[in-house]
Amino acid sequence: MTKSNYARQSAALLGLALLASPVLAEVTRIEISSRQDVLGGQAFGAAGAYEKLSGKVYFAVAPGNAHNRIADLDKAPRNAQGKVEFSADVFILRPKDASRANGVLFFDVVNRGNKQLLSTFNHAAGSPDPTTEVQFGNGLLMREGYTLVAVGWQFDVPKEKNRIGFDAPVATEDGKSITGWVNPWFIPNKRADSYEFASGYFSPAYPPVDPDNSNYRLTEREGLASAPRLIPRDQWRFGRMVNGAVTSDPNWVTLQGGFRAGMTYQVFYESENPPVAGLGFAAIRDLASKLKYDADAIVHGRYAYTYGASQTGRYQRQLVYEGFTTDEQGRPAIDALFIQTGGTSLGSFNERFAQPNELGSFTQTVFPIRYETTTDPVTGKRDGLGARVPAGQEPKIFLVDTGSEYWDRGRVAALRHLSMDGAEDLDDPPNVRTFFLAGTQHGSGSWPPNDNGGQLKSNPNDYRWVQAALLTALDSWVRKGIAPPSGKHPTLKDGTLVAQSKIKYPGVPGIQWPFHVPGGYRADVPGPQSVLPFVVPQVDADGNDIGGIRTPEQAVPLGTFMDWAFRSEAWGAPDTLIAMAGSFLPFAKTRAERERNGDPRLSIEERYASRAEYLRRVEEAANRLAEERFLLKEHVKPVVDAAGQHWDYLMGTKISQNAK
Repeated sequence: MTKSNYARQSAALLGLALLASPVLAEVTRIEISSRQDVLGGQAFGAAGAYEKLSGKVYFAVAPGNAHNRIADLDKAPRNAQGKVEFSADVFILRPKDASRANGVLFFDVVNRGNKQLLSTFNHAAGSPDPTTEVQFGNGLLMREGYTLVAVGWQFDVPKEKNRIGFDAPVATEDGKSITGWVNPWFIPNKRADSYEFASGYFSPAYPPVDPDNSNYRLTEREGLASAPRLIPRDQWRFGRMVNGAVTSDPNWVTLQGGFRAGMTYQVFYESENPPVAGLGFAAIRDLASKLKYDADAIVHGRYAYTYGASQTGRYQRQLVYEGFTTDEQGRPAIDALFIQTGGTSLGSFNERFAQPNELGSFTQTVFPIRYETTTDPVTGKRDGLGARVPAGQEPKIFLVDTGSEYWDRGRVAALRHLSMDGAEDLDDPPNVRTFFLAGTQHGSGSWPPNDNGGQLKSNPNDYRWVQAALLTALDSWVRKGIAPPSGKHPTLKDGTLVAQSKIKYPGVPGIQWPFHVPGGYRADVPGPQSVLPFVVPQVDADGNDIGGIRTPEQAVPLGTFMDWAFRSEAWGAPDTLIAMAGSFLPFAKTRAERERNGDPRLSIEERYASRAEYLRRVEEAANRLAEERFLLKEHVKPVVDAAGQHWDYLMGTKISQNAK
C-alpha cells in the first residue's frame, strides 16, 4: 500500500462522517474510529464473517418536540438551529456482508457502560472489547445474523477505554449554575474510618458545593427500611483518613468512631451543574430510528430490539413510559424490548441531579407498574407504562424476572401480574409476556457456588440458557408473527404464589429463613398507603420455587436454590438481605449424613440411584423445556453436560455453610 493510499484510507476510517438527511436530523453524524475483523474473519454459519466498529454518534434534538419528554431540556445550550447537541460512544458488531444480516438491530442497553449481549445470549466470557473465541462464546447471535449495537446513554460512566457512555450538556438557569440537593447511600461491608461514597452505585459527578456546610446531614440505619438516626455534624466530614489524619476529598466521608459494617448510611448535601441526563433516552431512540429509516446508514435494519438487565431493565421500563419507543417524527423506533430483572421499578434517569447508578432500592417503585392503563386505587390516577405509545405502535415486550425481584429491594415483582392490592391474578396485555425464572438470583449463577458475603454459598442456577430461548421466541413473534409461549409465573389461583407469611420452608437446622424481612412500598404516596402486598413464590418440600420456568437443574435438584441471601456476621447486619443475591444449600450426599444433620430433605442417594439416572432425568426435563420453547434444542446437550460436572463437584466436595 502506498503512503498516499494509506493516508486516504486512514482518513476515511478515522473521520468517517455519515451525514443524515434533513429528514433525519436527530443524528447529525457518525464517526467510526476503529474497524476490526472478528476472530480473524471466522465465519459464523450462514451469516458469514463479522466486523467490529467503534466510534462516536452526534445528535441534535428539538426541545419543543412533544416526543422529547426530557427534564431540563429547555435549560440546555442550543445551536444556531435551536437544537440541543450531544454525543455518545457507539459500538457495533455486524456481518461484513450486509445481505447476510437478519434485519434486526439488537441494541445492548449497556449497564453502567458495560456490554451484556454476548455474555448473556452467547454464554460468553464478559469483556469490554470482545476479541477472543471465549469472549464470543457459542456464537449464537452471530450465527443468527443479528447486528449488535451499543450506544451510550449514561452521563457518568467512567472515561475508560471500551466503556460506553455519553456526554450530556449541563443545564443552567439564565446562564447561571443550578444547585440542588443529592442524597447518596452506602453500606460498608467492614468497619472503616472513611468511606468512598462517590463510587460504585453513586458516581463522583456531584461534589458538594461547600464541604463545610453545617446544614449537610449524615444518617445511619439498619437495613433500608428502618428509621434513620441523625449523626451530629461535628462527628463527620468530607475527606478520607490518610496516615492518621483527615485529608480533604469530596468523594469520601470520614466518621468519628468509624462506619459500622452492614449499616446503611446516607449523606445529604448540595451540589451544582446537573447534566441533562434524560438525553440518554433520545440517544437510543434516535440511533435506532436512524439505522432503521436511513438505508445509507453505517448499518441498516428493519427492526430494532433492546435488551437490558437490572439497572437497564428498569431503564427500558422507563424508556417505554416516557414514550421513547417512538421517534421525533412519530414513527416506531423500537419494535421489541427484552426487559430483564427490571421488577416493578423505574429509576433516577430523567430528572434534575439524576443518579442513574443508584440501585433504586425501596425508592423507585411507583404507579404505574403494568403496561396497560389502569386506575391507581390510592390516588384515582389513570396511567400505564404504555400510555404514551401511539395506537398501532405497541412494541413486543418480554418481562423476565428472578426471585430476587420478588424478595429484596422492595421490587415486589409479583405486581407485574397481580392487581395493586395483590388479591387478583391479571392476564398479560396482548403485546406483553411476563416470565419468572424459578429458583434464581438477580444475576445468572455459575458453578461452583461462591462466597458472596452471605450465610450460605451463592445461588449457581445459570438461567442464560432460558434467555436464549426467550430471545428466539421474541424474534419469531416480531419478524414471523409466531405467537410466543404464554407468560409463565406463579399465580394465586394455583397456589404457587402466596403471601410471604404463608411460605413453607423445610425445617433445616441452623438456616435463617426470610420470614421477617421487609416487603416493598410505593415511593409516590405517603404513610400507610404506600405499603405494597408482599407476595412471593411458594416452595416445595425442598424449599425450591414451584412456579414459573424451572431450569432442568432446579427441576431435578441437587440442593435448594434460594432467591435471597442473608448477610454474614462478618459483613454485619446478619438479619438483612444482601441486595440481588441468592443462596444454595446442597442436599446431603447420603441418608446417614442427612439424618446426622437433622435435614428433612432427601439426600442425593435417596433421590437418584446413580449419576446416570440423575442425568437421564435432567435430560428429560431439558427436553420438556425445549418443547415448551423455554430452551433451544441445541442447548439440551450442554445443559446435561454441565449437570454432570455439577454432580461430580458436589459428590466429591462438601460445600460448607459460612459462619453466621
